[in-house]
Amino acid sequence: MYQGQIFALLGHNGAGKSTTISMLTGLIPPSDGAATIFDKDLFVQMDEVRKDMGVCPQHDILFDLLTPREHLDVFCDFKGVEASIKQDEINKVIEDIDIGVKADARAQDLSGGNKRKLSVAIALVGGSKFVLLDEPTSGMDLSTRRKLWDMLKKYKSNRIIILTTHYMDEADILGDRVGIMSTGKITCLGSPLFLKNRFGVGYNLTMVKINKKPSNVGGYLEEHLGPDVKKLSEVSSEVTYQIPKTYSHKFQEFFNKFDQELQGMQILSYGISVTTLEEVFLRVGHGIDEGENSDLQDSPLKVKEEEVSKDPWELELDNFSIANQSQTASCGQICA
Repeated sequence: MYQGQIFALLGHNGAGKSTTISMLTGLIPPSDGAATIFDKDLFVQMDEVRKDMGVCPQHDILFDLLTPREHLDVFCDFKGVEASIKQDEINKVIEDIDIGVKADARAQDLSGGNKRKLSVAIALVGGSKFVLLDEPTSGMDLSTRRKLWDMLKKYKSNRIIILTTHYMDEADILGDRVGIMSTGKITCLGSPLFLKNRFGVGYNLTMVKINKKPSNVGGYLEEHLGPDVKKLSEVSSEVTYQIPKTYSHKFQEFFNKFDQELQGMQILSYGISVTTLEEVFLRVGHGIDEGENSDLQDSPLKVKEEEVSKDPWELELDNFSIANQSQTASCGQICA
């Protein structure tokens, strides 16, 4: 994991995400393995590591009679923040996390969303360089979630942030690297773009018909793209087809012709989208849960070890070079 990046850890309930965080924070002892954070052995020098660590647990652990401002004051003292800069840092975090209106209300009187905000603020205050956020946006409304996303993007500079979530859009937007976990093991790892390319099922072409009558568009797609085009759904006047990514080289010629023949096929409008991270998660999870080991040997779900170990920023996908879009990140590594 790299400084200046957010590492999103995904997995179904019981996959081991919270257990991993509990081991990294020293709440439970590891049965095996090792971890190094900023050249410090996590399991030998835990007291030193904790000086740079911030944690937002899955459940809010707050002092009912203290206000958010008093909470941050206490945790700044725990972290050894100098008195001369403490109040400025507290005010900045309160403003960034957007709990200014409730900054002097008792924690027991806060809403669930504001309690989550306070837990995230506690994790980030005091110059924490290694931050673990266990489902930080659970219970938040959409507007609050998006504000928190913007804050985390701004605060990831010079920090390693580990984020667990069940929101696939959150992992897609925030995660510089994404790891999908199952039964205590990382089953795949890479940037969201790499995972979509590696495990993606292709493209979804959604069309709106002029009326609800059957259309011959399926045969048209098979004729001009290929036989592996598959209908996913047809509800009322909307129909969706799945197009394998191997047909993408035909898109330019196909869509130029398709645009001219929409009226004849009774198509009002259409749109095409790439594989979402949610589809990747479901596909990887299904392959592991069903135990399809024989099928995985020759499928894209079988990622070679050397490909997983590469930094995904250095991978080239089709004609797009991630390396040209990346920024150099210094490594504050966690190695197992």
